[in-house]
Amino acid sequence: MADQVECLYCGAKVPADRAHCPHCGAVSHFQQKGYRAGARRRFLVWLLLLSAFCLAMALWLPSWGV
Repeated sequence: MADQVECLYCGAKVPADRAHCPHCGAVSHFQQKGYRAGARRRFLVWLLLLSAFCLAMALWLPSWGV
């Protein structure tokens, strides 16, 4: 059986690899998995869009003064 920890909110025993307490639904602060599923991909897409926007602004704004 997986290691268990106590939920900080309700005190119930929760498997250490769970993202949320099955008893009260609170977020577990003892996750051993690291990233949530899909979080890394969403971050990379956001970063790519932000970079494209900044590049477009850098190319467009200097033409204002001409």
